[in-house]
Amino acid sequence: MIQPMAAPPQPYVLIAMTTPERGEGLRGVVADVGLEATLFSDVEELLYHTRVSVPSALLLEHGLAARVQQLDLVALLRRRKALADVPFIYLGPAEPATQAAVVGSGADAYLTLPTMPEVLKAHLQRLLDRHQTERTLRDALEHSRSFEQAYKESERVKDDLIHMLVHDLKSPIASVMGLLDHSLEMIKAAPGEAGVEELLGLARSESQHLLNLAANILDVRRMKEGHMPFEPQPIPSLTELAKESLGDVSGGPRDRNFGFLVRPEAEELRADPKLLRRVMANLMANAIKHTRRGGYIDFRAWRQDDDFVLSVRDDGEGIPEADQKRVFNAFEQSRHTLHDRYDTGMGLTFCKMAVEKHGGRIWVESKVGRGSTFFFTIPATVPAAPTDGVAVTSS
Repeated sequence: MIQPMAAPPQPYVLIAMTTPERGEGLRGVVADVGLEATLFSDVEELLYHTRVSVPSALLLEHGLAARVQQLDLVALLRRRKALADVPFIYLGPAEPATQAAVVGSGADAYLTLPTMPEVLKAHLQRLLDRHQTERTLRDALEHSRSFEQAYKESERVKDDLIHMLVHDLKSPIASVMGLLDHSLEMIKAAPGEAGVEELLGLARSESQHLLNLAANILDVRRMKEGHMPFEPQPIPSLTELAKESLGDVSGGPRDRNFGFLVRPEAEELRADPKLLRRVMANLMANAIKHTRRGGYIDFRAWRQDDDFVLSVRDDGEGIPEADQKRVFNAFEQSRHTLHDRYDTGMGLTFCKMAVEKHGGRIWVESKVGRGSTFFFTIPATVPAAPTDGVAVTSS
């Protein structure tokens, strides 16, 4: 039974000869090109070794390959993904048919025996240099592709941002201007008219919506750059914080039925109160946008193992299954809501990043026409520093 061999340190040249003595005769050639040599004189050991270790180059003698005539040893080694581009020198007899077959199977060079060490060294050095050059070119190409991909992604995000600015900000701005113009007309026509207060309230609501959009866009960028303040501290009442979050939502509950159910063991937890409040506000705002007047929305929280689980459930329009994995990506779920307000999804992107900042995770469960429930976790032990290791700066 073959015993597993410890892989020699890289880089090295694998020498496969009919006898160990013949292999030893080539060790000096390998040393001249600055590499170590590993010797084999058994085909089975050679095949096992090359499954777990990749040499810098491979020298194979015809006599060893001829022991397994039923196998095309060169082709077999070449088919291994790790050996596909390893420099391969075959040492064989001066037989044109054998040479053609070996080169056709994938050998880089065929040297007839006997051969001079200087000749073998020259071929080995040339192949190693060519391999290094090709590897450098591949790395450069891969880097170029990565750069191109990053550039395309940057351009996509820029285009999406422009798209959002045109569609998502144009409508609220127009609404605010229209409401203010109508209010001015009412004031001129009938000073003290009660309806003016309602119009101004709607204008303020749309302005708050614009402010929230801008805050989400800026804060997502700050989080990506590691500049978002992160200050976990004890939160004495999650219920109170959740109700304060609802108060932060543009326009408030808007004729929805809200419920709050926090289990006693989840009432107190440790988190960044500002980030957590924003997360809950964004999820509640999202629920409001996708439910009709008179709909039901509830906030719940409980302890589960080493996590606190928080959720916001609604009975609104729901999310198609194909879209559920993408709703936390900025711009992915952009669509008009039930109330004809364009939704970029930046709020959910912020939620995902803020939850992950705490070391938790966020997900959604939904059925079209039956509503959605957004869940997220906050670990019972929240790290005192950002999980990404980036220094925190205060704003």
